[in-house]
Amino acid sequence: MYDVRNAMPVDLDAVIALVARLQREPAHQIGFHGETEDEVAEELAELAPDWAGNAVVAVDGNGRVRGVLSVEVEGRRAYLYGPFVDVPANHPAAGHVWQATADAMLTHALGLPRLSGVRSLDLFGHRGNRLLADFAARHDAPVRMTTRCFTLTAAPLRSLLVRGPGQDDRATLLPADPAVRDAVAALHDRCFPDAPTTGADLVTGERHTVVVLLGERGLLGYAAGYTQAEEYYVDVVGVDEDARSCGVGRTVVRRLLAELAARGGVRDRAAAMIRDGNEASERMFTKLGFAARAELVNYQADLTAPTMHRPAV
Repeated sequence: MYDVRNAMPVDLDAVIALVARLQREPAHQIGFHGETEDEVAEELAELAPDWAGNAVVAVDGNGRVRGVLSVEVEGRRAYLYGPFVDVPANHPAAGHVWQATADAMLTHALGLPRLSGVRSLDLFGHRGNRLLADFAARHDAPVRMTTRCFTLTAAPLRSLLVRGPGQDDRATLLPADPAVRDAVAALHDRCFPDAPTTGADLVTGERHTVVVLLGERGLLGYAAGYTQAEEYYVDVVGVDEDARSCGVGRTVVRRLLAELAARGGVRDRAAAMIRDGNEASERMFTKLGFAARAELVNYQADLTAPTMHRPAV
């Protein structure tokens, strides 16, 4: 097995190369990580100003990075980006080495000071990542939900963007009006009560671009997202209960993508994650030209359970 230690800033380039290589294979793919070095670099940079303080690595006898587990902490909840373990395909005990290294990195990560108040862990992986499924089962992290990644690429995306905001002038960027912001926050919390980003954070934070569609009676719907290294990401779309099935969702998504393109420049892909069973959202994105690309599984562990043990800090 490899040696496990806290990550250091000098490890970052090796970690980016390792993650990007493993992300290309469904058998190792972790959800919400990109598949190119630019995407991975951007995502790790967003975890914290000090990425190394939120990660542990596994190294071989020559000091080369062969595994990594990064952590994003939001309140009492933490998201695991990994574990990633690089084991030679012809290794006679590849599965055992992967699991033993992954276990050691998790144990080490749970001792990081930033996880001291965390009560639950979330892991996301490709449906084909059986190593992660076994890891989750061994650590009492049952399946919480499954989601599907929908993407829009090439000509269909360009066609949608060419239409620009002109055809969706009813939708606008989130105004400064406190009443509208309060309405967006309230609708977001109703639609996504367990989302990591609260309604208040959504309307006051700097990461998301938010567009809204207003009607005579107030807020009809909103869409929020951001530009990543190689794609536009539609994070959330919320439509008022009385305005559904009227094209509100498509209108705000089109306007959002146009705004992201105007602010962040040209990208070759747009993406959205849709929870399994949300047929209305699937129909909406399909009508916009999006197509299902991959299925991700979300596992969640309760760190307050008697079976979970933290190392001494």
